[in-house]
Amino acid sequence: MSNSRCKSLAALLLLLFCTNVAEVHSAAAALTKIRVGYPSPSASMYPLFATKEAGVFEKHGLDAELIYIQGVQMVQVHVAGGLDFTGTSGIVTLQSSVSGADIVLLSNSIDTHLMKVIVHPSITSPAGLKGKSLAVTRFGSLTDLAVRPVLEQWKLEPNKDVTLVQIGRLSDMVPAVLQKKVDGGVFSFPSSLYAEKAGLKPLYDLADSGIEVPTTTIAVSRSYAKANRDIVLRYVRAYVEGTHRLLTDRELGIRALRRYGGVQDNELLATTYDLFAKKYIKKVPTLTATAVQNALKLLAEGNPKAKNRRPEEFMDTSFMDELEKSGFIKKLWQ
Repeated sequence: MSNSRCKSLAALLLLLFCTNVAEVHSAAAALTKIRVGYPSPSASMYPLFATKEAGVFEKHGLDAELIYIQGVQMVQVHVAGGLDFTGTSGIVTLQSSVSGADIVLLSNSIDTHLMKVIVHPSITSPAGLKGKSLAVTRFGSLTDLAVRPVLEQWKLEPNKDVTLVQIGRLSDMVPAVLQKKVDGGVFSFPSSLYAEKAGLKPLYDLADSGIEVPTTTIAVSRSYAKANRDIVLRYVRAYVEGTHRLLTDRELGIRALRRYGGVQDNELLATTYDLFAKKYIKKVPTLTATAVQNALKLLAEGNPKAKNRRPEEFMDTSFMDELEKSGFIKKLWQ
């Protein structure tokens, strides 16, 4: 091959390479960057993790950065403008909303509490908790809010008959109970599974209460939703599609939890996927007024601002309604 032909070929290859790089940069630039907060690496965040892992956000033109911020701090960051979307318990979000925070709920993937009261094996009944201590992650967190009415049902007054102790991370609860630093704790999955394997005693499963609550929701500020309706609609569309991928692709679901949940044990990954895919996660993350009303009732027991409030004040179902009317959801599940 002559030198001139070699130079022409090299120039052509260089041109193609530069064109491909430019297209990649252009595609990346076309994606809308959003910040999505989540409060724990637990399986309750499974739909969000799977949507990210499957690349569905990108499919809908979104570059979603998942940001882990513990508990009630995440809502504070969201209200301050540090997040665009929040995936968390609606109860925690509503706690701020009833006090005036500009946060509204759009959907709900899980409508039951995924927590257990688990105690040292020396405690054999709820009555045995009197004079004892229970660990929660943080005051005002879901673990704290959800256990208070349970204690009251047992005729135990929080912080009088049973001392509630902030422990921080869920992973710290098992050693704290085993070492008798506290007598029990409020565990979410999979920490509850680790606790039982370690020999601790489940005293009550909040999922058995039969009460519908908004456990895994999408939340945005009203102002953001109004100013960026197209972005919010694309986010909800991606999330719904990601949920479909999660429930129909076991390998993807397990991979997502391994990456974002930090779980490496294959047996635990399989157990977790099967439990959540078959029992807890709804095919369509519809938010109901009943779930929000139950959450408001729970909050009202300790927060007068939640009393006599209507669920519709804190909901915006128009995005899910639009996906339903467009046939998008029906087509996914055909």
